[in-house]
Amino acid sequence: MYCNSLIVNSILPQVIDLKKRVFMLASRYVDVKKQNVSLENEKGVLMSRIKSLENEVEELKKRVEVVDVAKGIGLENSESIHFARMRVNSLIRDIDKCITLLNE
Repeated sequence: MYCNSLIVNSILPQVIDLKKRVFMLASRYVDVKKQNVSLENEKGVLMSRIKSLENEVEELKKRVEVVDVAKGIGLENSESIHFARMRVNSLIRDIDKCITLLNE
C-alpha cells in the first residue's frame, strides 16, 4: 500500500501539469478559432472590395479610351488621327462580330 501511495504521489504533479496544459491548449484553440472566423470575414469583405475596384478600373480604362479617341479626332496631328481611325475601326469590327453572333 505504501508503494501505491508513493507511485500516486510521484505521478500526481505530472497529471496536474498535464491537466493545466490541456486547459491552456483548449483555451488557445478557442481563441485561434475565433480569430480564424474573424479573418475569414475580413477576407470576404476585402475580396468584395477588390472586385469592386477591379470593375472601377475597367470602367475608367474604357473612359480613357473614349477620351483618347475623342482627342485623336479633334486634333490635326496625323499620328492622333491615325490612332483614332484605328480605334474606331477596331470598335466597328467588334460591333460586327457581335451582330454576327446575334444573327446566328
